Amino acid sequence: MGRGTTDRTARSDGMGRQHDDETCVTMRLPYQPSSVRRARHLLTEDLRRSGLRESVVDDAGLVVSELLTNGLVHGRPNADERIAVSWCLRPDHLWLSVIDGGDVAELRPVDLNDHALSGRGLAIVDHVCESWRFDRTDGTRVTAELAYA
Repeated sequence: MGRGTTDRTARSDGMGRQHDDETCVTMRLPYQPSSVRRARHLLTEDLRRSGLRESVVDDAGLVVSELLTNGLVHGRPNADERIAVSWCLRPDHLWLSVIDGGDVAELRPVDLNDHALSGRGLAIVDHVCESWRFDRTDGTRVTAELAYA
């Protein structure tokens, strides 16, 4: 299986088109654990090139890792046997989305405790992000907003 495909819009380096002061990237990655590391690396490198503070870059990397891991553990592949991750950099916040082919009925953070070995992903996302939501229109899309202005 390939390493994934990327679609980029609004890049000043001529790789896409500009609209509404935002930069968006969408990647369709293989539905496998190694995609978490790849997505985190590509996201954080892109955000560093954009000049975001390192603390925001770190938070974004953590959030995309948690969302992708949840999609791999609890979801299922999209019709093309992949999982999609996207981000949009806007003037004062960053949107991160992960889309899998699952049909989960409900997503909510669990209460954290010192003895749990797993289940912290959405609680971390909830703590780090300004907001997050999910949509089941076509698979499961989880979108999180990180404010940085």
